[in-house]
Amino acid sequence: MYDNYNYPPGADTPDAPWNEVEPPEVDFNIEATVSLCRVAEVTTNAIYLDDDTYRICEDYGEKGAYKDTYASIPELLDELVKYIDGEMQGDISGDRRCELQRLKDSATGWRVDDEYYDCF
Repeated sequence: MYDNYNYPPGADTPDAPWNEVEPPEVDFNIEATVSLCRVAEVTTNAIYLDDDTYRICEDYGEKGAYKDTYASIPELLDELVKYIDGEMQGDISGDRRCELQRLKDSATGWRVDDEYYDCF
């Protein structure tokens, strides 16, 4: 038996795969936890000599030595948002504006759950 079009049997029925309805997009909350680690050299004079070994003063600590030399991740994210805001003030294309907005949205809303600094 011949028909006048070359579709496989069942292709023109409502339950064919291309006739399925896409599931609707939904919004929901996600909590993202990201652990980062960095080894970095710092220089400080907030030290004392203990048993022939130099130690960082307790009231100053490793965190103080790190923060005197480098920016923290939250500080970097704040600076990124400021930079993006400045870039968005200029004349930019719609695609670039969307990308900058995505980066800005990605850089905001983070909180520090834990900080740990140790020297070795």
